[in-house]
Amino acid sequence: MKKNVTTAIKEAEKASLRATRVFRGLSDAEFEYAIKRSRPHGARYERGSIVAEAESRRDEFLILVSGRVQGVREHGDGSLDFVQLFVPGEIVGLDIVCSASRKCPFRLLALDDTDIVFVDYDGLFSGKISPLAEKMLREGVTRALAGESLRRLHKIDVLYRRALRDRICVYLRNLCIQSGSHYVEINMDREQFAQYLGVNRSALSHELGLMRDEGLIAFHKGSFEILADDL
Repeated sequence: MKKNVTTAIKEAEKASLRATRVFRGLSDAEFEYAIKRSRPHGARYERGSIVAEAESRRDEFLILVSGRVQGVREHGDGSLDFVQLFVPGEIVGLDIVCSASRKCPFRLLALDDTDIVFVDYDGLFSGKISPLAEKMLREGVTRALAGESLRRLHKIDVLYRRALRDRICVYLRNLCIQSGSHYVEINMDREQFAQYLGVNRSALSHELGLMRDEGLIAFHKGSFEILADDL
């Protein structure tokens, strides 16, 4: 499957950029100038298409406007390991463009029909830029990278647990802390959730059923409610 021809960004896509950690805090004039320098462009990817190949060089980071993107690692036998899930409003690949090699460590796949805005990282800091605007942009990049680091630490915390129930509990607790609510959306189907937790789907479905029967959680598809305070 192929992506549509890239286009100049629309107002809705510009608003998605404005809301990210990278651009937060800039004045309207500074934001417009940053957009001009970084030459953002939009593209739509059909469900199942490849957004970026593993080991490909990336000079642009991505802002996910709609749909979902999954990071996967492929093994020699064709099997895939779930690495990461990105949802609308999230930044993808900022850590890659800030690295020395700028090589994408995994394949990025569109899980839905997905709209993405690409931003030239080097362009952000090119041309005449005020010291204050540059300071704010670099602080924004640092905040975004810190958020990505915390996300990975959360996954390590999940996978560190041996028991499947513990993995489920830690994952859901982390989501509750982030959202400030007992109601959370995992944005994954059962197969993807099982891959994320490093288990098979039947084992996950069985354990979720037990937890529901014990009154610990309630769920419907990707929507979960935490019923037990000590989950």
